[in-house]
Amino acid sequence: MSSLTPALSREARQFGAKTARSIAEIQQSVNNMADVLVFLEILGYDENLVRRNGFSSMHHLAEYVYDFVDAYDDKDKETSIAVPVPGRGRRIAEGLSMVFPWLGALVVLFVTGVSLWMAWGLPADITTMFLGGVFLGLAITEGLLQNFQRLFSFYYSQTNIGEVKRSIKRNYALAGVILLAAVAGIYLLSDRAGISFELATVAAISAVTVALHRLSFVIMYVLKKLVHLTVAYAGAFAALILVFFLMASEVPDMTTRYFAALGAAFAVLSGFAVYHHYKIMGQSSTSIVARGAPHFYSPLTVNDNTIASRFGIQLWECIPYFVYGTAYFVLLFSDRILSWVFNPVTTVTTGGTVLPISFNSVYHIGADLALMVILPAIIIQYVMASPIYILVHNRALNMKVLEKRKIDLFLQHSYRRILLSSILASAVVAVVINLLGPNVMDALGGTEASTRILLFASTGGVFLSVFGANSLYMMFLGRAKELAIIAFASAAIVVVGGIFAASYGFENLVLAYLAGAIVSACASSIVMIPTIREAGSRLFSRYI
Repeated sequence: MSSLTPALSREARQFGAKTARSIAEIQQSVNNMADVLVFLEILGYDENLVRRNGFSSMHHLAEYVYDFVDAYDDKDKETSIAVPVPGRGRRIAEGLSMVFPWLGALVVLFVTGVSLWMAWGLPADITTMFLGGVFLGLAITEGLLQNFQRLFSFYYSQTNIGEVKRSIKRNYALAGVILLAAVAGIYLLSDRAGISFELATVAAISAVTVALHRLSFVIMYVLKKLVHLTVAYAGAFAALILVFFLMASEVPDMTTRYFAALGAAFAVLSGFAVYHHYKIMGQSSTSIVARGAPHFYSPLTVNDNTIASRFGIQLWECIPYFVYGTAYFVLLFSDRILSWVFNPVTTVTTGGTVLPISFNSVYHIGADLALMVILPAIIIQYVMASPIYILVHNRALNMKVLEKRKIDLFLQHSYRRILLSSILASAVVAVVINLLGPNVMDALGGTEASTRILLFASTGGVFLSVFGANSLYMMFLGRAKELAIIAFASAAIVVVGGIFAASYGFENLVLAYLAGAIVSACASSIVMIPTIREAGSRLFSRYI
C-alpha cells in the first residue's frame, strides 16, 4: 500500500485477517487481486461494511488482503485444484475390461476348441474369406481408432459437447469412405481371381461389421464404462456359443448356424453401442455437462453450436498416431496373413476355383497362443501409467520452476518400474505357455512346427511388451513422429523379411516377426534414453 495511506487500527487489521482466512477457505492459491474482489462479493461484503471496519473501500480491503492471503493456505494439504488419483483396484478393473475381448476369445479357444478367430469347422473357402475380411476390417480401423479416440477424449474433457458430436459424425463419415473403398477392392480383386460373388460378400460383410463394432465402442472405452464393456463382451461370447451349439438340431447346416451365432453376438454388442451413442448424440450439452449437479444448475457457457474445427487440420496433426496404429497392427498380424499366402495346403472353392490364399491353422495355433504374452504387460502398463499425468500435475502445483529435476526423477523412476514390470510379467507368461503349450496345441491339432512358432512368437511378445511400454512414454512426452517411424519400419521388416523367409517354409515367417519385435523394442529404447533424461522439460513445454 502507499505510504500516504493512514495506518489501520488493530480492529481493522483483525477484520482483514479474518477476511483473508475466509477467502483462503474458499479458494487456495489466489493468483490476483481481481479474484480477491470477486470472493469479497461472494462473501457478501459491501462498501458500507468495509468502511465500518476501518477500510476506505472494497478495493482498499482487497489490496490489503491480497498482500498476505497466501499465508492462510494450508500447505500441508493438497491444494483444491489437485486432481484425485483413481485407486489401484479401479485401474486394474479398467485394464482387465480393455483386454477382456482377447481374454474371452482365449477362453473360447480353450473351452470349446474353437480357434482364436472363432471359425472352427467351416468350409475352408468360407473360413479363408471370412477371416480375410476380419483382418481387413481390423487393419483399416486401427489408425482411425487412434484419431477418433484422441479427438473424442480431448473435446469431451473440455466439455465441448458440440465438437464431440461433430467429431463422431466426421469420423464415421471418414470410416464410411474408407470402408466403401475396401469393399469395392474386395469385389474387384475377387472378380479378377475368379472368386464367387457369395464368397466376396462374406469377406465384405465381415470387414464392415468388425470395423463398425470397433469404431462404435470407442465412446465406451474413452468414458470407461467398465460394467457395460464387460457385460457386452460376456453377453456376445455367450450368445455366440449358445446359438452355435444349441441350435444344432434346428439349423443343421454349420455355416448358416455359425453366421447366425455371429449375428446374435454382433446384435448384443451393437445394443450397448447404440445406447451410448444416443446418450451423447440425442441429449443436450447442458444435460451431459451438468449430470450429477443440483436440479437448478444450468451452465450458461455450454452450447452445441460451438465454432467448428477444421477436420483436415485435425487429420494432419493426427497422422503420426494414424500411422502408428496401422503399422502396429501390421507388426502384430501381418505374419499370419503371409502364412496364408505361403500355405502349402491350397483351398478350392465349391466352384472349383483355387483361392490365392488359404487359412493356415498350423501357424495360427502357435502364433495366436503367443499373444497371451502381451496381455499381462498391457494390463500392468495401464495400471501403472494411467495416473502418471495426474500425479505429475498434482506434484507441479506447489513446485517451483527450479525444482523441475524432481519431475525428471519421478518420471524416470515410473518409466523404469513399468519397463521392468512389463519385461518380468511377459517373460514369466512366455515360459509358462512354452511349458504348457505343446499339450494344449496337441488337443487343438497343432504340429511340431506350431511348437517352434510358439517359442519364437512368445519371445517376440516379450520385446513387443518393451515396445508397448516405450510407446506410452513416447506419446506422453511428444515423440509420436519417431514412434510412427519405428512402428512403420518394424512392420516393413515383418512384411519384407517374412516374404523372403517364407520362401524357405511358411514356419520361418515367425523369424521375421521376431526380428520386427526386436527392432521395435531396441529402436524405441534408444529414442527413450535421451527423452527420459529431459522428461520434465518436455512435459512442462507440452502440457503445463
